[in-house]
Amino acid sequence: MEKVRQITKAVLVVFFTLSQLFALRPWGGDYQPSKAVAPGDETKYLQIEANDKGFDTFRPRDERGGYRYGPSMILNKDGSLDVWSAANGPGDLVDLVSYNRLICGGRLSTGETIAVKPTPESLDQNWTCDPGVIKFGGYYYVGYTTTVDTRGVDNDVCVARSKKPDGPYEKWTGSGWGICPAPLVEYTGNPEYFGCGEPSFVLMGDTLYIYYTWADETGAATRVATADATDENWPATIRFCGECIPPKNGGDSADVKYVDAYGRFVAVFTEKRFSDDSYVAVWESFDGLSFRQSGFVKTNTAKKLHNCGISGRADGHIGKDDPVYLSYAYGGADGNNWGNWSTRMHRVTLSLADAPKTDDTAEQNTDLVVVRKPLNIVPQVTTIKADKQVYTLSKPQLLWAMALDADGDYFPLLTGVWFSGYDRSVVRFVGNLAVPVAPGTTRVTLHWHGFSGDCVVHVTDDAQG
Repeated sequence: MEKVRQITKAVLVVFFTLSQLFALRPWGGDYQPSKAVAPGDETKYLQIEANDKGFDTFRPRDERGGYRYGPSMILNKDGSLDVWSAANGPGDLVDLVSYNRLICGGRLSTGETIAVKPTPESLDQNWTCDPGVIKFGGYYYVGYTTTVDTRGVDNDVCVARSKKPDGPYEKWTGSGWGICPAPLVEYTGNPEYFGCGEPSFVLMGDTLYIYYTWADETGAATRVATADATDENWPATIRFCGECIPPKNGGDSADVKYVDAYGRFVAVFTEKRFSDDSYVAVWESFDGLSFRQSGFVKTNTAKKLHNCGISGRADGHIGKDDPVYLSYAYGGADGNNWGNWSTRMHRVTLSLADAPKTDDTAEQNTDLVVVRKPLNIVPQVTTIKADKQVYTLSKPQLLWAMALDADGDYFPLLTGVWFSGYDRSVVRFVGNLAVPVAPGTTRVTLHWHGFSGDCVVHVTDDAQG
């Protein structure tokens, strides 16, 4: 059955390439950079309320599951939302960063693609997940978690940049921007724990605030660092400022924005994640370095929620009168199968209160069943990759280009694939047949109708062309 599905997708993909000629592409557009705002009234506390039960922006297709969690959302001038999320990947790519532009209040998609994915034989060779995005100086910057240890612990934070929201992205290498990433934040704690990851950004003037999870034997806290946003190589200017939110109650990543109308930073993260008592915590800060508990969002939200995000402008600010959206992944009332999650979005309102809201037992969240989405008849390709990240050649070998679609299917591309960027003194190509030339190593880039992927080819000493 799986082979039949792959063959069917491989044949039908021609209709996808034709559909891209007529795809809806709203213009987006950035707001002007936010102006300096005086700190707000510290005797008031920020509250966020979900106005209704929300709607799903992603649903897994079948029992194999799927997810789009930890959304990072940029509000554009035309009202559209650019959304980056952690997505399940194919084969040896465990997690990827997907990009999607939503219109009509978040209810319609103009088409999903994979923006950031692992680089073979590098620090992030299996995982790019938990995105946090900001735009300044003409670049979109996507911070992400990469897993140093294949058990899913001992993580680092990396960052990539692009002129376009859907890429292609180049990664911070430790001295500039290129192919193989180096950590933006490196975990130095006990390697048996999660480590650091789940970044979020806010730009205040020329200073970039960088928030990230630091989870060790003491729990999952949020830490903050700053960097000089006027420097193209701003990761080299990072200054670590310590813990800003203490370890959470079964919580996860904090997404941080600055609320111009109220003169304060706001952080949202989920507490009691994956449980029937889960909710979205709301914390606030007046200097970006130390946060206090302010409120929570529980009424109208789904049970078993986790990894949330709140929308803001490209620089991480929520402007006066901007529509604001809260989004998260959830497991559903019918079970909590790992990696089988829908993504939900709410239009929310922000206000000030005279006291913090802290007793979550006074509110009730909602039982929701994860509803499966229907199969796309025409496959919606989101990225391509080689069928293996690394090849070791002693004789000619076929190098298949594989497509991943929005349904989670993974199938070969039969036509239109070409290769570039490789060292012709090491390997040559006859169609998709890789022919060894001489011992050595080279990276190879695959191309197909605007999509690209890469792999590494090692040619052995005893190779025969």
